[in-house]
Amino acid sequence: MKGVREIKRRMRAVANTAKITRAMQLVASSKMKKAQRIAVSGRQYILALSEIVDCLASANGKYIKHPFFKKREIKHRGVLIIGTEKGLCGSLNQGLVKKIITDFSAGNEKFVTIGKKASQFVSKLRRDLLADFSVSDRVELCELRPVIEFLKNAYLRGEVDSIEVVYSRSVNPLTHEQVCNKVLPMLNLSAEISSLKKRMHISEEGNAADSREVIFEPNVQAIVDKLSHMFFSQSIFRDVLEAKAAEHSARMFAMKNATDNADSLSKNLAMEYNKARQAKITNEIIEIAAAANG
Repeated sequence: MKGVREIKRRMRAVANTAKITRAMQLVASSKMKKAQRIAVSGRQYILALSEIVDCLASANGKYIKHPFFKKREIKHRGVLIIGTEKGLCGSLNQGLVKKIITDFSAGNEKFVTIGKKASQFVSKLRRDLLADFSVSDRVELCELRPVIEFLKNAYLRGEVDSIEVVYSRSVNPLTHEQVCNKVLPMLNLSAEISSLKKRMHISEEGNAADSREVIFEPNVQAIVDKLSHMFFSQSIFRDVLEAKAAEHSARMFAMKNATDNADSLSKNLAMEYNKARQAKITNEIIEIAAAANG
């Protein structure tokens, strides 16, 4: 059996660890609530924007001359991976690694990453990494401008023929899923619209097609140019917000599990300490009695 001093030392170490993990849990919980509120509030906007762009592309597809709506032969896939800057968030980043290994193994992918963990595992996999960026927990659109411009220019220059965003999304507070959102080219947004409506619990039944004639000012092409860039920027922004909400949620529950484990270990150490202390007292009594009898 371990000595009393060693057990007391371990009890203090475990108690200090529990204090740290509990504090990190509270911080992550606060950040999670804010991130989820922002992510949910932005879904209505991106849904409306998606419907407008899809309607515009469907109604005036033959008149639109914009590279974002042009189908290409996919020689190089551009993939944006949204990971985390820090660890201690459970298996969130491991899920992204599995997604990359499973779905992006053709060898024609060019990666751009957000977050230190994402760039690290792309480098370890020895894949083609074009650039890596970092984003704070506040996630403002101005922070994402360099990422958006880099991806847009890579697509317009022909370095990549498609842009897909891979990130983790919360299904519920305990479960996360890895999602691949195909942003460019903008050929068919109906799947994305259906997914958004499902997450927002909006029924698609009874939605009649709008047959009203629409007048575009100054012209269709000017509206397409403006909306396409706006939609691309907002899609990246929305995905990063969803990824941040999932990150804080995963970290909160990882720290909760660590705190619970520390509390359980403290109880076991307390029982072990009491047994050791009782055994020590018993031995001392036996020694005193033996000395008195001698």
